[in-house]
Amino acid sequence: MAEWAAFIAGLLIVRPFSAGPPLALRELLDGAAFRSLIAVNRDIFLRSLFLLVCFGWFARSGAAEGDAILAANAVLLNLHGITSYGLDGFAHATETLVGSVIGARRKQALRRVIKAAFLWSGLVALLFSLCYALAGPTIISLLTNQEEVRAAAVQFLPYVVVLPLISVTSYMLDGVFIGAIRTRELRNSMFISTTVFLATAYILQQVWGNHGLWLGMMVLMLARAATLGLKLKRIFAQL
Repeated sequence: MAEWAAFIAGLLIVRPFSAGPPLALRELLDGAAFRSLIAVNRDIFLRSLFLLVCFGWFARSGAAEGDAILAANAVLLNLHGITSYGLDGFAHATETLVGSVIGARRKQALRRVIKAAFLWSGLVALLFSLCYALAGPTIISLLTNQEEVRAAAVQFLPYVVVLPLISVTSYMLDGVFIGAIRTRELRNSMFISTTVFLATAYILQQVWGNHGLWLGMMVLMLARAATLGLKLKRIFAQL
C-alpha cells in the first residue's frame, strides 16, 4: 500500500511538468543514453551489493560470539540505521545540488555545496552521538526486554556513539559522487573498502572478539571516506 501511495503521489507531483511535447520514440530508444543509464545503475547496484556483503559478514560473525551478542549487535545496528537515515537526507540533497552546479559548470558553487553539506551533516552526526551517549541505555531498553541482550548492547554502545562521527564523511561523499555521476569511482571505492573490512574484521575478531568486529566496522567507514576523498579532485577537474 505504501508503494502504491508513493507511486500515485509521484504521478500527481510530476503532472504539472508534463505539459510539453511528448518524447519521440527515437529519444526513448537513444542507445548512448540507455547504455549510460545501465552503466550508472550497474555501478550503484554493485556498490550496494558490496555494502550488503559487509553487513551480512558482520551479522554472521556476530553469531559466532553467541546469541546474546548476535541480538545485541542487531539492536545496535538499528541505532546505526536510524543515523544512516538521518544522514542520507543530506546525502540525497547533496546529490541534487552537486548535479545542478556541475551541469552549470560552477566550480565555486560546487565548493560551497560540499562545505554546507559537510557542515550540517556533521552537526547532525554530532547530535546523534550525543543522543546515544546520553540516552543510549534507555533507547536499548525500549528495543529489547531481554536483560542479557541489554547488558551486552550497553557494553558495545560506545562504538555506536562514535560511529556517526566516523561515517558521516562517507555518506556525504557518496552523495557528491552520485550527484557528479562518478559511479565507477563509487563502485571501486566500495570494493576496496569491502576487501579491507573483511580482512580487518576477521583478524581483529580473532584477537578481541566482538570488539574487533565493531572496530572493523569503523575501519569500513574510514576506508570508504579515504578512497572517495582521494578521488574528489577529479570532480573539480572536470569543470
